[in-house]
Amino acid sequence: MDKLWTDEAWEDFLNLHSDKRLVKKLEAILKDIDRNGYKGIGKPEALKEDLSGYWSRRIDDYNRIVYKIVEENGKKHIEILQCGTHYHK
Repeated sequence: MDKLWTDEAWEDFLNLHSDKRLVKKLEAILKDIDRNGYKGIGKPEALKEDLSGYWSRRIDDYNRIVYKIVEENGKKHIEILQCGTHYHK
């Protein structure tokens, strides 16, 4: 699936590059989302309230990826809202 990053998510991603371990973990999670959707590694959790419709997965104890899978015109993509510190609304 294609990945669409918000500006905030892309900034988070660039900031994670200082820690190769976090980058490897995030890459594994993205690959798993591609294969398994809302199930798999990183303890997937459906979010509520302002983030309803989005899911999160743990990159580590402090960092999360927040995403949803969107289908448009028969094609799916992963919309990444953030991939850094705990949830921002």
